[in-house]
Amino acid sequence: MSRVAGAKAAQADTAIRLLDLWRLRRGGWSLAFLIGTATLLAVVALLAISGWFITAAALAGVATTATLGFDYFRPAALIRLCAIVRTAGRYGERMASHSAALGLLSDLRCRIFEALTRRTLRAESRHADAVITMHRLVADIDHLDRFMLRMWMPWGWAGLMVLTVAGLLAWLDVSLLRIALPGLLLAWLGLPVLTWWQGSRLARQDAELAEQRRQALLEPLAALTSLLLWGRWETCRQRFAENDHRCLTHHERQLRLAGWVGALQQAVLGLSILAVVWQGFSLLEAGEISVPLLLAAVLGMLALGEILSPLANSFTSLGASLAARDRLNQLTTESYGPLSTSAEQPASPWHLELNRVTARWPNALAGPKEISLELHGGEILCLRGPSGCGKSTLLEVIAGEFEHQSGQLKLNGRDYRQWRLDDAIGYLPQQWDIFDMTLAQNLRLGDEQASDAELRDVLEDLALGEWVRAQPEGLDTRLGEYGAQVSGGQARRIALARLLLAGRPLLLLDEPLAGLDEQSRRQVLVGLRRRQGSGIMIIASHVPLTMPGAGVKELWLTSDGSAAEK
Repeated sequence: MSRVAGAKAAQADTAIRLLDLWRLRRGGWSLAFLIGTATLLAVVALLAISGWFITAAALAGVATTATLGFDYFRPAALIRLCAIVRTAGRYGERMASHSAALGLLSDLRCRIFEALTRRTLRAESRHADAVITMHRLVADIDHLDRFMLRMWMPWGWAGLMVLTVAGLLAWLDVSLLRIALPGLLLAWLGLPVLTWWQGSRLARQDAELAEQRRQALLEPLAALTSLLLWGRWETCRQRFAENDHRCLTHHERQLRLAGWVGALQQAVLGLSILAVVWQGFSLLEAGEISVPLLLAAVLGMLALGEILSPLANSFTSLGASLAARDRLNQLTTESYGPLSTSAEQPASPWHLELNRVTARWPNALAGPKEISLELHGGEILCLRGPSGCGKSTLLEVIAGEFEHQSGQLKLNGRDYRQWRLDDAIGYLPQQWDIFDMTLAQNLRLGDEQASDAELRDVLEDLALGEWVRAQPEGLDTRLGEYGAQVSGGQARRIALARLLLAGRPLLLLDEPLAGLDEQSRRQVLVGLRRRQGSGIMIIASHVPLTMPGAGVKELWLTSDGSAAEK
């Protein structure tokens, strides 16, 4: 029971909550909010003080006896200060919020990737869902920052500014606040909250329609040649056009909703300003308020128009963030199940057996056909054959990423499905992931407890030691998004080093030697043999493996996927 409870707790820990978006970058969001608050206060103060100053100066000019006693300098200095704070604050808030948002997206991608590496891909989710998975890992994560940028911070700023203006009105005269309060509350809370249900619903529908449009575009492109040959491309194009039209029409509905709410907000705020002016005339006649102060109050209220306008679309942004959160959480609970708590983990000595295994991806021209092989601990198998013969598919079958159609797949004498293989199999596909972190952080995704010495040791084995020593920042060198700061060969070996640090006894490598010269290739192979030890290693390669020692086998796949052992 404790293991089951632990698995459920781990699954709950990896689930994304909107509150996490604040916690992950608390400092960055707090800084952005404070700068934004100062900026908006400067906006309100600039209008209010300017209105008071211009009017008071005009009245002082008319009343020539008061001109000599009117202080021009301090109000002018305050106006300049507010203008400087407003301009600098806008840039500062953009920089702080964008820094927090980009950092948040990086944190979320690493967090979800880490969660997926601790789960096993279910058989029913191993086909076309790969496109949906990539969409969720990219587009949906990008949508999550809307909660902070377009929901949380705009509502916080609007609330503070409404309270500030309400305080100004109350300071001048309570009757001004009393007559303005209904309009302020309606423009600030009433109208935006009324769009909660409709805006959230439209945002969720928008996410579904966008995903349908993406699928209608990407799936036919994967079979473009066949569709053109069979004359079906026009049908697919029309289907995409229909999906695109539905998506654009839905966007227009969202824009109309935001437009109507925004227009009503400004109308209500305008009526509230007129009510304050009307009440102000009564106060002017009674001598309880001056014209400059009344104008300052009116202009302060006028500044709220720009501050309240983002609220019109805030609940649409909330709906988009909720939809993205739900799909990402669904990704790790439906397509990826939690680690099994009942199956055993295999242990040494290792024995891998394939008996007449056949597998083929949908619409693929070839795939491994009736493959039989047997490997024991310490042995290495090199898969060779022409491109498209099924080498990668066979590795995916052995890695558990793809369900074979027929035949038997056994490990240590038992069927694959009877084992818990999350810590036993290490798979390096041709498409690997390098994150915008330091070299050490990327490597420690394989073993978070690895020391710097262990990291340098594995890099040395993979012919990257000299390159690391030449970097001014060493292990702290940043690799860039998708490893953009390093070459393709270096990025591939970094991903391989991360896999070796994980210490998986069954190692499956798809073209790990591509692009390497003879000397580097030999060094990498020696390092792989030394590290794999008594485990099993299968390498798909277009070049022969010149590896010292015994125990190296070769399996050739012909163009139709059948095997001939040499």
